[in-house]
Amino acid sequence: MLVSMDTGPHAGGHSADHLTGDERAAAMARKYVWWQPPERTLEDRRLFLAQMMTLGTAADIRWLLSRVPTSEMHHVLRDPPIGVFNRRSWNFWHLRLGLTPTPELPTRELPR
Repeated sequence: MLVSMDTGPHAGGHSADHLTGDERAAAMARKYVWWQPPERTLEDRRLFLAQMMTLGTAADIRWLLSRVPTSEMHHVLRDPPIGVFNRRSWNFWHLRLGLTPTPELPTRELPR
């Protein structure tokens, strides 16, 4: 998937709650984090962004990039929710955002 990283009308000047009250954001939250209410998902930005970065369609990712600063996506990659990213999306986003070399995909340590 090739996604343009144009800065869009919202780049740089995002407020902390730039998705709150946005109907499209609520729809994306329902679509990508289907197991909980969209309001809760939008409060857990890290999970919401990770799910979209892993599962998002090209159109949905273009929307996301127009609404969320890349610095927020960098933060998700530095501190990802364990178990969300797959190897393909992990590698793609690190390369796409210029975060190289790509670290190992984080895993959850299971008790023995």
